[in-house]
Amino acid sequence: MPGKPRPFHVDTTIAAPHKAVWQALTEPALLGQWFGWEHPHLAAEIQHLFGDHLIAEPPVQLRFDDGSHLALLANGPRTTICAVMPGVAGPRPEVADSAEEGWRTFLAQLRFFLETQPPGTRRTVHLEATIVPADALAAVVGRPWLDSRHQRIVVDPAGHLLALVADHPISTPAAGPVALTVTTYGLDDARFDAVARRWRQRWSDAPDLTVTLADAAPYPSRAEPPFGEVSRPA
Repeated sequence: MPGKPRPFHVDTTIAAPHKAVWQALTEPALLGQWFGWEHPHLAAEIQHLFGDHLIAEPPVQLRFDDGSHLALLANGPRTTICAVMPGVAGPRPEVADSAEEGWRTFLAQLRFFLETQPPGTRRTVHLEATIVPADALAAVVGRPWLDSRHQRIVVDPAGHLLALVADHPISTPAAGPVALTVTTYGLDDARFDAVARRWRQRWSDAPDLTVTLADAAPYPSRAEPPFGEVSRPA
């Protein structure tokens, strides 16, 4: 039988007023600009989580049917948002909790979206592989955005948000599951494809590499990448 969800409490303070944060959490068009990463079923995922299985209690709380909730605390031009799974926390295990680390990443992406107000539509590249975290970290350089036991998030010199997450602590010298989400805004097909190719090449030594884009299912690193040839929405 599946165990109970692991308790967690993840909070982020965003330099944006409460109204803007609430809108970004409740309006589908805005959710698509920061939540998760792009894949063919992202819209359905957003509807499932923030529509079908959500109870909104404006203006301070969003409750999910798994028992977790998002709470907002306004403080003038700033807003603190907390993602909470209630319960009594036990000893911290070495392996990351996917829900906790997911919210840590997604709230950092929300903060980036609201604080930098990037122009244009979001486009992401999501990579997953079994690699040594330190090897992946070597390419994750830029202005620090978030550092934690399992994550490093930076804004690179091109203005893209790079969010690296490892199942084991990022200082671990052994290979393990690692994911990277590259968030871009306002790129045309040619510039976005160049970004995707560059990151795929950086991770190409991983035999189990998969790369996920908005309009294509994940494909393995050894297959010919469909950049420039995938069917794109009109």
